[in-house]
Amino acid sequence: MASILSAAKRLGDYRYTQEEVEPWLRRWLDGSGEALELLLRMARNSQVAARASAVPIEEVFRERSFEEKNDLYTQKAIELAEEAARRALGQAGVAPEEIDLIISVSCTGFMIPSVDAHLINRLEMRPDTKRLPMTEMGCAAGATALARASEYLRAFPRHKALVLSVELATLTFQPGDLSMDNLVSAAIFGDGAAAAVLAGDTRRPGARIVDCRTTTLPGTTGLMGFHLSNSGFRIILSKEIPSAVRARVKPVVEGFLRDNGLSLQDIRHFVFHPGGKRILEVYHSELGLPEESLRFSAKVLREHGNLSSSSVLVILEEVLRSGEAEAGDNGLLLAMGPGFTIEQLLLRWND
Repeated sequence: MASILSAAKRLGDYRYTQEEVEPWLRRWLDGSGEALELLLRMARNSQVAARASAVPIEEVFRERSFEEKNDLYTQKAIELAEEAARRALGQAGVAPEEIDLIISVSCTGFMIPSVDAHLINRLEMRPDTKRLPMTEMGCAAGATALARASEYLRAFPRHKALVLSVELATLTFQPGDLSMDNLVSAAIFGDGAAAAVLAGDTRRPGARIVDCRTTTLPGTTGLMGFHLSNSGFRIILSKEIPSAVRARVKPVVEGFLRDNGLSLQDIRHFVFHPGGKRILEVYHSELGLPEESLRFSAKVLREHGNLSSSSVLVILEEVLRSGEAEAGDNGLLLAMGPGFTIEQLLLRWND
């Protein structure tokens, strides 16, 4: 089985509290009346205290072409991804040339060649390192990348893999879009990169990936995603997302655990992508989880906002760093994304 040896993050260079963002929101929506008041209420009630940005806040609110935004994305994505990868490799005690597979995920920009190709050069990895860039999976992609890495390592148990996520949501912001979806995005999303190092058969401490499952819910493709317009990415965040999660998350989770001979009561560590305040509330109510169980998810949402696919890796970093996991403990990692897809990984801590 594959084990996760480390996880590390690298946030955007510029950090702003919600109080510091609010004057910019006021300027942006000056004269819009109802939209401004709605956005301010959402931001204040979002349980997001601060967020990072890859560019200064004045640049977030400046109109620019899709080409300009994507050029910035390319530059900043490479910088943040490289640092996150170096940190994860350092924590794992793994040299770049030991990596056999690199999986990169992102949904907030386009790069060809993808960011993993740049890192193979910048980190001086082996030229025969396998590459697997994955796009268009949204917030679920961090979990999906871990799952695909674990499957690869079952086939090649002596290999090591690097999983990398980079999301620069502020560069997708649309100043001319006053839709509810864009207002929500302006209130909760932040920028950052995260990485994880995995190994096949190993006796080292870490969280083994025991099983993984992807569940794509029928009839839900319109709930979230991006519409690609002339001005760039226009976010889609349906107000039906919480109700869809509420209706389906419990049987999906319980079925996965049951097939592994477990129940929710057997899980000690929950590594759940928070999405937003309402999604955390659904987890609590539908799965019967106390607030303590999801404190790391709530902490990452509060301190960094929604980092899309990077969030679950940042939460995993918090769990690993806490030192609370003991040998034999079970964990459940979960993230959801466009499709509408629920990605789950069952974890068990090594000696």
